[in-house]
Amino acid sequence: MQASELLYYYALYLSEGIGAQRLVALRTYFGNSEKAFNASSRELSKVPGFGKVIVEQLISLKEESLAIATKQLSSLPEDTTILTFFDEDYPRSLKDIYNPPALLFLRGNRDLLSSERNIAVIGTRKMSDYGRRVVTSVCKSFAEQSIVVVSGFALGIDTAAHKAVFDAGGSTIAVLGSGIDVIYPSSNKQFSKELITSGRGLIISELPMGASPDAKNFPWRNRIVSGLSNASVIIESEEQGGSMITANIALDQNREIYALPGDVDRPMSRGPNFLLVENRAKPFRTAQDILKGLGWDSPLPKGQPIKDRKIGLSKVEEGLVSILETAAEPVHIDQLAERAGLAVQLVLVHLLDLEFRDIVRQLPGKHFSTIF
Repeated sequence: MQASELLYYYALYLSEGIGAQRLVALRTYFGNSEKAFNASSRELSKVPGFGKVIVEQLISLKEESLAIATKQLSSLPEDTTILTFFDEDYPRSLKDIYNPPALLFLRGNRDLLSSERNIAVIGTRKMSDYGRRVVTSVCKSFAEQSIVVVSGFALGIDTAAHKAVFDAGGSTIAVLGSGIDVIYPSSNKQFSKELITSGRGLIISELPMGASPDAKNFPWRNRIVSGLSNASVIIESEEQGGSMITANIALDQNREIYALPGDVDRPMSRGPNFLLVENRAKPFRTAQDILKGLGWDSPLPKGQPIKDRKIGLSKVEEGLVSILETAAEPVHIDQLAERAGLAVQLVLVHLLDLEFRDIVRQLPGKHFSTIF
């Protein structure tokens, strides 16, 4: 969309009572944003969905909206662009959803919107170690298969998903529940810069510049997360959590849902377990289950097979791995040292090497377990 046309389109977007549906209907009816902006009350009343109150609001506040639009567009950061519903490269996957965004602010690699293999990975802010392990493993595999991971940039599972795929050399799209210039949570500010400058990340928002991260924005944002994706993967969520809203939206959008089974007594597993029991989602164990279900069958990740990782272990390392393999639960470092008959510091040295070889993982509280 040309700059002059975009100005009036954005001014209409900022007008009171003009949501995405009405803006698209208005621009479609008049065929031109400037003509729509300057239309009379009588002309506007002929547009479907424009009653007397909406028309009066639009007419009375349009000059104020135009002034704000002019100011914001003139000060738009160099790394930020705007994509409208009427642009040729607007994603078809979003056009097909209910109430698609009328425009999107973009920062980063705009080409990621044209990816044909996207998966949303979402979940609770109160991520457990179980959730962290699974989201890291799944997103690493997605990165290896050039699948773009989409999520909401929130704390917990969302951020873990973005970072896991990014650290593995893959690409990711972050959908904000705030203005494109308001990174929330603030702890993600540096990461957002890395996404933008790397060419492997895209940050998007349909909210005006400066919009704060109000709670009401996040459920609405979720339709974009699922709309951009071929499937949504729910890692952990309470039964009434925000991820469950996304799951319901995805189902309405006729998207596939995958859910991670979990401990029935764990609050953050109740959401996924509920989806599975109600047959609203398919269970998965690894990324390969998801890829197979989507018909994206591919070779297993290039990582070294577990049996090969264990070749060349010293007698001490073999003993530590044996203790961890036979334990029913993660073992504290003191107990591990006692069972192995070794000093704690010596055990830690060997465990560090085993971690590098993807054989052992460290859990909170200095507990250890094998990865397999």
